[in-house]
Amino acid sequence: MIISCEKCNKKFEVADNLIPETGRLLQCGSCSYQWHYIPINKIKLVNEIDQSTLTENIEKSLVKKSTKKINKNKVSAYKENFKSNENISKGKKGIGILNSLLIIIISLVALLVIVDTFKSFLITIIPGLDFYLSSLYETLIDITLFFKDLLK
Repeated sequence: MIISCEKCNKKFEVADNLIPETGRLLQCGSCSYQWHYIPINKIKLVNEIDQSTLTENIEKSLVKKSTKKINKNKVSAYKENFKSNENISKGKKGIGILNSLLIIIISLVALLVIVDTFKSFLITIIPGLDFYLSSLYETLIDITLFFKDLLK
């Protein structure tokens, strides 16, 4: 028989022998909605069955679903795993001061190479650029000499 979900109308094929005359609690595989299904050709038989039996079956199936026990070992193992993953991610917060300093130095050197490459064109746009570039080169030479003296 073909049964459709009451909520999302998805259709499922279920064997006739799986659903008793009193009906059965079904759960949609798509939206997880649960409902009590009574076969259409057996509805008249349900009216003859005691209503207490029907509600008793529904309550039993709901109690079975709600009283599943969670394995405490699995929960503690999950918490341990979560804490270890949290500690790993805390160690890698950012790129760090030295890495960012290295990136800045490489970017400045690349900028100087580009400016020096297009120096003749840029001098026509910015007249005092030649003076600033020569001052910058002398400053860089002084800085390298300072670090060489410091390492001696």
